[in-house]
Amino acid sequence: MTMEIAELDAFKAIVDYGSVTQAAIRLNRAQSSISFRIKTLESRLDTKLFERSGRGITMTAQGKELYAYASQILELVARAQASLSQAKTETRVRLGVIENLTITRQNLLQSIVANPEGLAVDVSIGNTQSLLKDLEAGKLDAVIVGAGFAPAHYRRVTLFNDPLALIYSATQPAIEDLKAFSGQVFLVNSRRSASQRNLDELFLMGNITPEKIIECGSYPLLFSNVINGVGVALVPLSLVDSCCRSEQVQTYFLKGSYASLTTEFVFFDHPGKPTPRALAQWVLDFEKPARSPLMATAG
Repeated sequence: MTMEIAELDAFKAIVDYGSVTQAAIRLNRAQSSISFRIKTLESRLDTKLFERSGRGITMTAQGKELYAYASQILELVARAQASLSQAKTETRVRLGVIENLTITRQNLLQSIVANPEGLAVDVSIGNTQSLLKDLEAGKLDAVIVGAGFAPAHYRRVTLFNDPLALIYSATQPAIEDLKAFSGQVFLVNSRRSASQRNLDELFLMGNITPEKIIECGSYPLLFSNVINGVGVALVPLSLVDSCCRSEQVQTYFLKGSYASLTTEFVFFDHPGKPTPRALAQWVLDFEKPARSPLMATAG
Protein backbone atom coordinates (compact mmCIF):
# COMPACT_ATOMS: atom_id res chain seq x y z
CA MET A 1 0.00 0.00 0.00
CA THR A 2 1.31 3.44 -0.95
CA MET A 3 -0.06 6.93 -0.44
CA GLU A 4 0.87 9.99 -2.44
CA ILE A 5 1.58 13.37 -0.87
CA ALA A 6 -0.98 15.01 -3.17
CA GLU A 7 -3.68 12.65 -1.86
CA LEU A 8 -2.86 13.43 1.76
CA ASP A 9 -2.77 17.13 0.92
CA ALA A 10 -6.24 16.95 -0.62
CA PHE A 11 -7.58 14.93 2.34
CA LYS A 12 -6.22 17.38 4.93
CA ALA A 13 -7.49 20.39 2.96
CA ILE A 14 -11.04 18.99 2.94
CA VAL A 15 -10.91 18.55 6.72
CA ASP A 16 -9.31 21.95 7.35
CA TYR A 17 -11.61 23.96 5.06
CA GLY A 18 -14.82 21.97 5.50
CA SER A 19 -15.66 20.93 1.95
CA VAL A 20 -14.35 19.69 -1.37
CA THR A 21 -15.20 23.06 -2.90
CA GLN A 22 -13.11 25.05 -0.42
CA ALA A 23 -10.26 22.54 -0.60
CA ALA A 24 -10.19 22.91 -4.39
CA ILE A 25 -10.06 26.70 -4.09
CA ARG A 26 -7.25 26.66 -1.49
CA LEU A 27 -5.17 24.14 -3.45
CA ASN A 28 -5.95 25.79 -6.80
CA ARG A 29 -7.29 22.52 -8.18
CA ALA A 30 -10.50 21.45 -9.90
CA GLN A 31 -13.15 19.91 -7.62
CA SER A 32 -13.11 16.78 -9.74
CA SER A 33 -9.37 16.45 -9.13
CA ILE A 34 -9.85 16.69 -5.34
CA SER A 35 -12.71 14.17 -5.40
CA PHE A 36 -10.66 11.77 -7.53
CA ARG A 37 -7.72 11.92 -5.13
CA ILE A 38 -9.94 11.16 -2.13
CA LYS A 39 -11.56 8.20 -3.91
CA THR A 40 -8.11 6.92 -4.87
CA LEU A 41 -6.88 7.31 -1.29
CA GLU A 42 -9.91 5.47 0.10
CA SER A 43 -9.34 2.72 -2.44
CA ARG A 44 -5.67 2.40 -1.47
CA LEU A 45 -6.56 2.18 2.23
CA ASP A 46 -9.68 0.09 1.62
CA THR A 47 -11.62 2.23 4.05
CA LYS A 48 -14.03 5.16 4.11
CA LEU A 49 -12.54 8.42 5.31
CA PHE A 50 -15.67 10.60 5.18
CA GLU A 51 -19.38 10.21 5.84
CA ARG A 52 -21.34 12.20 3.31
CA SER A 53 -24.71 13.74 4.18
CA GLY A 54 -26.89 16.59 3.11
CA ARG A 55 -25.21 18.85 5.69
CA GLY A 56 -21.75 18.16 4.31
CA ILE A 57 -19.07 15.65 5.17
CA THR A 58 -17.65 14.41 8.45
CA MET A 59 -14.65 12.24 9.15
CA THR A 60 -15.04 8.62 10.05
CA ALA A 61 -13.02 7.16 12.93
CA GLN A 62 -10.47 5.96 10.37
CA GLY A 63 -10.43 9.43 8.84
CA LYS A 64 -9.66 11.02 12.22
CA GLU A 65 -6.79 8.59 12.71
CA LEU A 66 -5.41 9.29 9.25
CA TYR A 67 -5.72 13.06 9.78
CA ALA A 68 -3.26 12.95 12.68
CA TYR A 69 -0.72 11.03 10.60
CA ALA A 70 -1.32 13.15 7.48
CA SER A 71 -0.70 16.36 9.45
CA GLN A 72 2.64 15.03 10.72
CA ILE A 73 3.70 13.76 7.30
CA LEU A 74 2.84 17.00 5.50
CA GLU A 75 4.62 19.06 8.17
CA LEU A 76 7.77 16.94 7.74
CA VAL A 77 7.55 17.34 3.96
CA ALA A 78 7.25 21.13 4.34
CA ARG A 79 10.25 21.20 6.68
CA ALA A 80 12.32 19.10 4.29
CA GLN A 81 11.45 21.39 1.37
CA ALA A 82 12.31 24.49 3.39
CA SER A 83 15.59 23.00 4.58
CA LEU A 84 16.64 21.98 1.08
CA SER A 85 15.64 25.37 -0.30
CA GLN A 86 17.69 27.11 2.41
CA ALA A 87 20.67 24.86 1.74
CA LYS A 88 20.47 25.75 -1.94
CA THR A 89 20.26 29.47 -1.11
CA GLU A 90 23.18 29.18 1.30
CA THR A 91 25.51 28.31 -1.56
CA ARG A 92 25.57 32.01 -2.45
CA VAL A 93 28.10 34.18 -0.64
CA ARG A 94 28.28 37.99 -0.68
CA LEU A 95 31.98 38.80 -0.37
CA GLY A 96 33.46 42.26 0.08
CA VAL A 97 37.12 42.90 -0.79
CA ILE A 98 39.40 45.93 -0.56
CA GLU A 99 40.29 47.58 -3.86
CA ASN A 100 43.99 46.78 -3.99
CA LEU A 101 43.18 43.05 -4.17
CA THR A 102 41.44 43.60 -7.50
CA ILE A 103 44.81 44.77 -8.82
CA THR A 104 47.43 42.74 -6.97
CA ARG A 105 45.59 39.46 -6.48
CA GLN A 106 43.42 39.03 -9.53
CA ASN A 107 44.27 35.32 -9.65
CA LEU A 108 42.87 34.86 -6.15
CA LEU A 109 39.64 36.73 -6.92
CA GLN A 110 39.17 34.91 -10.22
CA SER A 111 39.66 31.61 -8.41
CA ILE A 112 37.20 32.63 -5.69
CA VAL A 113 34.51 33.34 -8.27
CA ALA A 114 35.26 30.06 -10.10
CA ASN A 115 35.81 28.05 -6.90
CA PRO A 116 35.38 24.25 -7.08
CA GLU A 117 33.16 24.21 -3.96
CA GLY A 118 30.06 25.09 -5.98
CA LEU A 119 29.68 28.42 -4.18
CA ALA A 120 28.14 31.34 -6.07
CA VAL A 121 30.25 34.28 -4.92
CA ASP A 122 29.09 37.87 -5.47
CA VAL A 123 32.04 40.26 -5.06
CA SER A 124 31.76 43.89 -3.89
CA ILE A 125 34.63 46.39 -3.74
CA GLY A 126 35.17 48.92 -0.97
CA ASN A 127 37.45 50.16 1.78
CA THR A 128 38.04 48.32 5.04
CA GLN A 129 35.73 50.35 7.25
CA SER A 130 32.81 50.53 4.82
CA LEU A 131 33.02 46.78 4.13
CA LEU A 132 33.02 45.96 7.84
CA LYS A 133 30.01 48.24 8.28
CA ASP A 134 28.17 46.33 5.54
CA LEU A 135 29.16 43.04 7.17
CA GLU A 136 27.75 44.24 10.49
CA ALA A 137 24.53 45.32 8.75
CA GLY A 138 24.09 41.90 7.14
CA LYS A 139 24.65 43.21 3.61
CA LEU A 140 27.74 41.00 3.23
CA ASP A 141 28.50 37.47 4.42
CA ALA A 142 32.28 37.84 4.57
CA VAL A 143 35.00 40.40 3.81
CA ILE A 144 38.70 40.45 2.99
CA VAL A 145 40.03 43.62 4.64
CA GLY A 146 42.94 45.15 6.49
CA ALA A 147 43.63 43.40 9.80
CA GLY A 148 42.88 44.81 13.22
CA PHE A 149 39.59 46.61 12.54
CA ALA A 150 36.96 43.86 12.86
CA PRO A 151 35.01 43.55 16.14
CA ALA A 152 36.00 40.64 18.38
CA HIS A 153 32.80 38.64 17.79
CA TYR A 154 33.82 37.93 14.18
CA ARG A 155 36.07 35.10 13.06
CA ARG A 156 39.30 36.53 11.67
CA VAL A 157 41.74 34.53 9.57
CA THR A 158 45.07 36.07 8.54
CA LEU A 159 45.75 35.69 4.81
CA PHE A 160 48.81 37.68 3.77
CA ASN A 161 51.21 40.44 4.73
CA ASP A 162 52.22 43.11 2.19
CA PRO A 163 55.22 45.46 2.65
CA LEU A 164 54.43 49.16 2.25
CA ALA A 165 56.60 51.86 0.69
CA LEU A 166 56.48 55.58 -0.02
CA ILE A 167 56.42 56.44 -3.73
CA TYR A 168 56.90 59.78 -5.46
CA SER A 169 57.44 61.03 -9.00
CA ALA A 170 60.60 60.16 -10.88
CA THR A 171 60.76 63.82 -11.93
CA GLN A 172 61.42 64.92 -8.34
CA PRO A 173 64.84 64.94 -6.60
CA ALA A 174 65.65 61.69 -4.81
CA ILE A 175 64.76 61.61 -1.10
CA GLU A 176 67.29 59.89 1.16
CA ASP A 177 65.92 60.79 4.60
CA LEU A 178 62.44 59.91 5.90
CA LYS A 179 62.13 63.30 7.59
CA ALA A 180 62.43 64.97 4.18
CA PHE A 181 58.87 63.84 3.44
CA SER A 182 57.63 66.36 6.00
CA GLY A 183 55.90 69.26 4.26
CA GLN A 184 54.94 67.13 1.25
CA VAL A 185 51.43 66.63 -0.10
CA PHE A 186 50.30 63.08 0.72
CA LEU A 187 47.86 61.21 -1.49
CA VAL A 188 45.59 58.44 -0.17
CA ASN A 189 43.17 56.12 -1.89
CA SER A 190 40.62 56.47 0.92
CA ARG A 191 40.77 57.93 4.42
CA ARG A 192 38.80 54.88 5.55
CA SER A 193 41.27 52.35 4.18
CA ALA A 194 43.34 50.13 6.49
CA SER A 195 46.59 51.76 5.38
CA GLN A 196 45.44 55.11 6.81
CA ARG A 197 46.38 53.75 10.22
CA ASN A 198 49.87 52.94 8.91
CA LEU A 199 50.13 56.45 7.51
CA ASP A 200 49.13 58.02 10.83
CA GLU A 201 51.77 55.94 12.61
CA LEU A 202 54.34 56.92 9.97
CA PHE A 203 53.62 60.61 10.60
CA LEU A 204 53.97 60.10 14.35
CA MET A 205 57.03 57.84 14.43
CA GLY A 206 58.80 59.60 11.55
CA ASN A 207 58.07 63.09 12.88
CA ILE A 208 56.42 63.98 9.56
CA THR A 209 53.91 66.79 9.13
CA PRO A 210 52.24 66.70 5.70
CA GLU A 211 51.37 69.91 3.89
CA LYS A 212 47.95 68.37 3.29
CA ILE A 213 46.31 65.02 2.58
CA ILE A 214 44.32 64.50 -0.62
CA GLU A 215 41.89 61.60 -1.05
CA CYS A 216 41.97 60.25 -4.62
CA GLY A 217 39.17 57.66 -4.46
CA SER A 218 40.93 55.02 -6.55
CA TYR A 219 44.40 53.63 -7.05
CA PRO A 220 44.61 54.44 -10.78
CA LEU A 221 43.96 58.13 -10.00
CA LEU A 222 46.36 58.04 -7.06
CA PHE A 223 49.20 56.63 -9.16
CA SER A 224 48.48 59.08 -11.97
CA ASN A 225 48.81 61.97 -9.52
CA VAL A 226 52.02 60.53 -8.04
CA ILE A 227 53.55 60.13 -11.50
CA ASN A 228 52.64 63.75 -12.33
CA GLY A 229 54.28 65.05 -9.16
CA VAL A 230 51.12 66.04 -7.28
CA GLY A 231 52.25 64.29 -4.11
CA VAL A 232 53.66 61.19 -2.44
CA ALA A 233 51.77 58.09 -1.33
CA LEU A 234 52.09 55.15 1.03
CA VAL A 235 51.11 52.04 -0.93
CA PRO A 236 51.61 48.26 -0.92
CA LEU A 237 54.73 47.45 -2.92
CA SER A 238 52.76 44.87 -4.88
CA LEU A 239 50.73 47.71 -6.41
CA VAL A 240 53.71 49.53 -7.91
CA ASP A 241 54.47 47.09 -10.72
CA SER A 242 50.77 46.76 -11.54
CA CYS A 243 49.88 50.46 -11.63
CA CYS A 244 52.90 52.12 -13.22
CA ARG A 245 56.24 51.57 -14.94
CA SER A 246 59.26 51.38 -12.69
CA GLU A 247 60.88 54.41 -14.33
CA GLN A 248 57.84 56.60 -13.57
CA VAL A 249 58.19 56.61 -9.78
CA GLN A 250 60.83 56.48 -7.07
CA THR A 251 60.44 54.21 -4.07
CA TYR A 252 61.43 54.85 -0.46
CA PHE A 253 61.51 51.54 1.42
CA LEU A 254 60.34 51.55 5.02
CA LYS A 255 61.12 49.70 8.23
CA GLY A 256 59.12 49.50 11.41
CA SER A 257 55.62 48.63 12.58
CA TYR A 258 54.01 50.88 9.95
CA ALA A 259 55.90 49.25 7.06
CA SER A 260 53.47 46.41 6.29
CA LEU A 261 49.77 45.81 5.79
CA THR A 262 48.18 42.57 6.99
CA THR A 263 45.03 41.37 5.26
CA GLU A 264 42.49 39.02 6.83
CA PHE A 265 39.30 37.13 5.98
CA VAL A 266 36.49 38.16 8.35
CA PHE A 267 33.11 36.46 8.80
CA PHE A 268 30.53 35.55 11.43
CA ASP A 269 31.14 31.89 12.24
CA HIS A 270 27.62 30.52 12.81
CA PRO A 271 26.59 26.82 12.57
CA GLY A 272 23.47 27.82 10.65
CA LYS A 273 25.56 29.57 7.98
CA PRO A 274 28.38 27.22 6.98
CA THR A 275 29.03 28.78 3.56
CA PRO A 276 31.26 31.73 4.63
CA ARG A 277 33.39 29.33 6.67
CA ALA A 278 33.71 26.99 3.67
CA LEU A 279 34.85 29.91 1.51
CA ALA A 280 37.32 31.03 4.20
CA GLN A 281 38.87 27.57 4.28
CA TRP A 282 39.07 27.48 0.50
CA VAL A 283 40.79 30.90 0.33
CA LEU A 284 43.17 29.82 3.08
CA ASP A 285 44.07 26.66 1.17
CA PHE A 286 44.55 28.66 -2.02
CA GLU A 287 46.88 31.19 -0.40
CA LYS A 288 48.77 28.91 1.97
CA PRO A 289 48.22 25.23 1.14
CA ALA A 290 50.59 24.05 3.87
CA ARG A 291 48.62 25.68 6.68
CA SER A 292 46.45 23.75 9.12
CA PRO A 293 42.66 23.52 8.76
CA LEU A 294 40.66 26.60 9.70
CA MET A 295 39.87 25.22 13.16
CA ALA A 296 43.48 25.83 14.17
CA THR A 297 44.02 29.15 12.39
CA ALA A 298 41.41 31.46 13.83
CA GLY A 299 42.42 35.00 14.57
